[in-house]
Amino acid sequence: MACCSNPSPRGIRGSSFVQFREGRAWYSVGMAHSPQQVLFVSAALEFIVSCGLGFVMLIPMQPWARGLRERWPPARALMSVHLDLVMLALMQAAAGAAVFVLPRPHDGLAAVLLVTSGWLNVTPYAWRLVGVNAFALSGGPLQRFAALTSLLSTLALTGGWITLLSGWL
Repeated sequence: MACCSNPSPRGIRGSSFVQFREGRAWYSVGMAHSPQQVLFVSAALEFIVSCGLGFVMLIPMQPWARGLRERWPPARALMSVHLDLVMLALMQAAAGAAVFVLPRPHDGLAAVLLVTSGWLNVTPYAWRLVGVNAFALSGGPLQRFAALTSLLSTLALTGGWITLLSGWL
């Protein structure tokens, strides 16, 4: 079959309904952008969220916001979320630069894992703001959910970097 020997970007026989192309892994089928773009955009969005949180942290320090100080989350807890977002954004930017310089076939999987972990890894600190200890796998259903989310993010982070390193070594 001559028509199927060289499929077009839209799939076999040019169908707009065929979204899967042979030779592509399951994790890159839905990726409309390269792994580098996904990592850099996610990093930029995390920086923006961190900057927004930085502005939120300034509000209770203003003279006109004295009434909010008692009801506002502790500055140390907000700082933990803020710094974790910055560190995770830097990690994603570094991975994006590394994937650009040393491209490998499983970069899409690594990007999905690192972006997922980049947004989930901050959740234990965010849960702490509402009184849930996401660092201990005990307690009620909400605390266990928070701790399992934290565990999932740590596994995704580790898996993403192992995927990148295994392709480079």
